[in-house]
Amino acid sequence: MDFILASKSKTRCDILQSAMPPFKSVSPNIDEKNIIKSLLMEDTPHYDIPNVLAEFKARKISTKHPISWVLGCDQILSFDGEVFGKPVSNDALCDNLMLMAGKTHKLITANVIYKDTKPMWRYTAESHLKMYSMTRSEIKNYSETFWHQVQHSSGGYCFENTPHLFSTVKGNWFDIMGISITQVLQFLKQHDRSIIGKTPKIVAVLGSPISHSKSPIMHRHWLKKNKIAGDYIAIDVPKEKFSQTVKVLADVGISGFNVTLPHKEEALTLADSHTEQAKKIGAANTLFVDINGAIKADNTDGYGFMANLKANNANWLPSAGSAMVLGAGGAARAILVSLLEAGVPKIYLSNRTMATSQKLADYFSPKIEVIDWDKKDTCLPNISLLINTTSLGMADKPPLNINLSSLAKKALVTDLVYAPIKTPLLVQAEEMGCDIVTGVGMLIHQGVPGFNGWFGILPKVDNEITELVTR
Repeated sequence: MDFILASKSKTRCDILQSAMPPFKSVSPNIDEKNIIKSLLMEDTPHYDIPNVLAEFKARKISTKHPISWVLGCDQILSFDGEVFGKPVSNDALCDNLMLMAGKTHKLITANVIYKDTKPMWRYTAESHLKMYSMTRSEIKNYSETFWHQVQHSSGGYCFENTPHLFSTVKGNWFDIMGISITQVLQFLKQHDRSIIGKTPKIVAVLGSPISHSKSPIMHRHWLKKNKIAGDYIAIDVPKEKFSQTVKVLADVGISGFNVTLPHKEEALTLADSHTEQAKKIGAANTLFVDINGAIKADNTDGYGFMANLKANNANWLPSAGSAMVLGAGGAARAILVSLLEAGVPKIYLSNRTMATSQKLADYFSPKIEVIDWDKKDTCLPNISLLINTTSLGMADKPPLNINLSSLAKKALVTDLVYAPIKTPLLVQAEEMGCDIVTGVGMLIHQGVPGFNGWFGILPKVDNEITELVTR
């Protein structure tokens, strides 16, 4: 099928590229601002405005390419009787957000398909988004942080980057992104049986911070390798907005999530159901959303940890001696369970908050001995495995202060941090002659069950994906 998207929008192009066979994208170069101004002067209903704009775009390209199917799309933000366009300045953005904060606005998305310079199909969708209330100070901080991302977006926000701004959303992910891909594909398939396109599935990794995450690189590689319609994105979600943000994203059609610091324990509590492993660990790193919006929690961290150790250090045996785990967060819980299940005879657990460590030891096993954080070095001569599950040593985080001089050279050291790939802890251990295992392998292996659950394909862990993630 000869198909043209009358837009150069990266978001729309990416969605179409994932969903259907190759197409062309051509910019229609219409004067949207003045067309909208003219339509408003004529008291055109807001619902019709994006329809007119989408038709302008499709018709203009169709006159030059009459034998092609041409899709024009447009979207406006309607609020309190006004159409909010792209903010012209930081101050204008703050003014817009001050008006919308705590209230509901509409995104109206129109899709029009032309052929032979004639309209063949149209579809318009309304999405209703309610923002949280925000103070002037919060809005100013948002404007300064996100201006470069939102200055070309109607109303001054990119939903895909900051869904935590919204308390409730009624709509569909793709309508909000500006193209009603499911309906577009339904129409095209009715007119060309060769079209095998499919609505992409969207999965997100949620954390704070999240910019370091390699998960999108990994999952997008597997999507492309297996020719699956879908995308995997990273979203930074503040801790206090985590549960509601998951609900909002599930409501708009997101298929699932990976969850990282600091949300893993809360991820388990918000779920409608959970696996036995997630329940045993008391935290979740993987969430599946079914067609009814129900959320099921799983934890694949322990699986990923053990698979990484076995793949990268065949000499380590659980019975070889004691282990020390640094940290007591969601990842540490999974590691403790996996070590106990594997048969490690004793585990020393040390965390900056000793009470948290003691709570885990009491919950999991008498084989776990809690060590004061300032005295963790004293246990090093007694262990054969050292694991850092904290964020210490991560890029832009404080260093992990530990002296490994008393650690046996036969000991194995691994760090769940993978940005940088070789952390200062691993560098120090390697210089002493110890074997090390980086955290990137755990990242890859823990992602396999999630990918299989979301997309229905078991991805391969090979040198290609390892090289890609460590590049």
